[in-house]
Amino acid sequence: MRIGTALLIGFLLIICAPLTVAASSTICAPPVLTNIQISEETAGYNIDIQYPVLCAPAASKTIRDYVTRSLSEFKMDFPEHDLTDYRHKHQMMTEYDAWTTEGGRLISVKIQEMVYTGGAHPNNWPVTWVFDMTDGHVLTLDDIFISKRDALIEVAEIVLSVLIESLGEMYVSDMLDSGTIPVEKNYEDFILNKEGVVFFFAPYQVAPYASGQQIVTIPYDRLDKLLTPEIKAILQ
Repeated sequence: MRIGTALLIGFLLIICAPLTVAASSTICAPPVLTNIQISEETAGYNIDIQYPVLCAPAASKTIRDYVTRSLSEFKMDFPEHDLTDYRHKHQMMTEYDAWTTEGGRLISVKIQEMVYTGGAHPNNWPVTWVFDMTDGHVLTLDDIFISKRDALIEVAEIVLSVLIESLGEMYVSDMLDSGTIPVEKNYEDFILNKEGVVFFFAPYQVAPYASGQQIVTIPYDRLDKLLTPEIKAILQ
């Protein structure tokens, strides 16, 4: 009886295994199901947050965890702020954008976060993810490029050249040089869309605040020799 049961289990595993593989490669759709909005106002702060809910649960959890953690940190920084010492309310706002690649397997999400806790102006910065919509896992630079080190050297040269031209009078050599050094920290905010790899640079990273956020799109053909075969196949 035990032998028969074992054979039956083995047979079922063999039959079901291909189905499991096939299911895991299914691309969920539509990529963005809806969005979450959080609005809150107290005597000391205003909160206006938006973020997307994606069809892949793991991807949605990644975004939700980041936003809720960031919101909690904002509230804890000045929990008793009530305009007594500073007459302006603190503020936290987020907006989002989403892009898909050809075929819809990859979706990129950018959360633009703005926080004001006093001073001349609010601070704002991008946070990005590239998700594989077969299972919702995050792709990093290591997943996109054959050699992250070689890719960052090439990317840094392109970005530096583009920004020197586009910044014009806002070009500050020390800021641009330090903000474009080919290390992962400088290029961690990126997305993939149908045109290429897009890198975002927050105010102060590569130029003065007044110049705003800088965006550089590098077409895929300029990075072709650096992309992994897997990414090339997905982008076709």
